[in-house]
Amino acid sequence: MKKSYLVHVLWALVAVAAFAIGSKKAGPATSDESASAERGSASGSSLSSRSVRTNSSRPGNSRSVNRSRDITATGETGSGTLSENEIRQIGIELKAAKTPLERRELFNQILANLTPENAKLMREQIIHLDSNSSEFRDFHYQWGAIAGKEAVLNGAETPERDMATTLAGWTASDPDAALAYFNSLEPDAQNGSGMKWGAVYGLIDADPNLAVRFAMDRQEAGDREASRLMDLVTRQVIKSGNPAEAANWATALPSGEMQDAAIRRVAEEYAEDDPIAALDWANTLPQGNGKNRAMRESFSEWARANPQAAADRLGSMSASPERDSATYGYATRVAWENPAAAVEWANTISDEGTRANALMETGRAYFRKEPDAAKQWLSNSGLNEEQQKRVTSRDRRR
Repeated sequence: MKKSYLVHVLWALVAVAAFAIGSKKAGPATSDESASAERGSASGSSLSSRSVRTNSSRPGNSRSVNRSRDITATGETGSGTLSENEIRQIGIELKAAKTPLERRELFNQILANLTPENAKLMREQIIHLDSNSSEFRDFHYQWGAIAGKEAVLNGAETPERDMATTLAGWTASDPDAALAYFNSLEPDAQNGSGMKWGAVYGLIDADPNLAVRFAMDRQEAGDREASRLMDLVTRQVIKSGNPAEAANWATALPSGEMQDAAIRRVAEEYAEDDPIAALDWANTLPQGNGKNRAMRESFSEWARANPQAAADRLGSMSASPERDSATYGYATRVAWENPAAAVEWANTISDEGTRANALMETGRAYFRKEPDAAKQWLSNSGLNEEQQKRVTSRDRRR
């Protein structure tokens, strides 16, 4: 009994000593470790419990899991390079992640540690993601930004739609080199795989003025989608400022098809924000498609906000393409509230083609709201047989 008692005492002393030594070595937690712990708890208990299970079930993974936590806390890896095992471990955790926050946290580790040297291995870890997802696009944009042509050429060898996105990243970081590469491509290659769209997106990020020049160059080269490229540029200009600033920007562009495309997009946003200010701006524009579209959008939004005031202004305008456009915008806006008045306004449009389009659009609303009155109106509307069928048909595509 005495021997047994002494054995228990000795083991107790050993345990106490071991605890004291371990506490001294560990010391207080650093601020980075505390921050990491807070982030870990914020992302949910499932992440913490899964990390523990992963670590305990794979004896060789403790260094990789801990390294991943260090990356999350500091935003960098310490040595600046992840090993192949560490990269693959992040990929394993990314595939096993159960919540969007977990996935994004792990994905951010991949972006933060992406290099030209490890990019292909990193790509293997995200290849299971939907190629239309923001993460998939972000990865290839970043790869293009840091590796340029190498990343773009890799996209030519993969079945996923990633080549245009890598070109966007390259163009944003080095416009001159990326455009030199783009211009060296055959016309079919420039128009295929979304390459021109990738180029314009990257140029928008680098400098919208470069993107404008690109759209104009495409238009001069006979690209039928050049106005759509210009529309993308204009959308970004509007987002980065306000409609009034965008209006000044569009007004200063060289006149022509590209300016008209920009004015059309700005007019929609400006009129929705302030139809009166948009109308004042429209009146300063030179005659052309851009001004006509600006007038149409301004009166459409004004009719929504104050139909009587808009009607009074229309009544004071003399016949002109601008008035036709304004009337079209007004009539098609009030068609569902007052279809009888809308078709009367549409009938005052001078241009025959514009008038017919306005009558068909307002007439469809008339038939849905007041079918009996609309039938009587249609016989005397001046529309031909085919146009009348379009009014009465419920298929808007006819």
